[in-house]
Amino acid sequence: MQPGLRRVARLLAGFVVPVLLAGCAGQLQLLEDGRTYPGTYNSASGVAEATIDGEHYTGTFSNPPPIGLGIGVGGGSWGGGYGGVGVSTGTGYGGGQALLRSADGTKAIECYFATSFGTGQGQCMSLDGRRFILVIGR
Repeated sequence: MQPGLRRVARLLAGFVVPVLLAGCAGQLQLLEDGRTYPGTYNSASGVAEATIDGEHYTGTFSNPPPIGLGIGVGGGSWGGGYGGVGVSTGTGYGGGQALLRSADGTKAIECYFATSFGTGQGQCMSLDGRRFILVIGR
């Protein structure tokens, strides 16, 4: 591998790995009619939990990383111009979902959300029609 490409690969590794790990675990809140219910999530293990009205809910948490990466290499042009290497990265809002169930399995809350770098928001609804605003933060 050429020294220039090696340097680009090192820079990419130094950027991409921290970005992927940035949204691994953190705090979440479910908001309903002026009340706040605390919780946590862990993207790496795919687990989320929250306590609502004194009842503990646990379940799945899925939030694929919204990262795109492109590398371009250009050659010379007329008259022996110089080639170049370009790197493009993009981050956007990833779409995630969570499904939380009560300990006895009779209650469930389904959530859909968007995140960027470990923070975001979304909406949740329980089987009995309760609606929550979901706030995700580190």
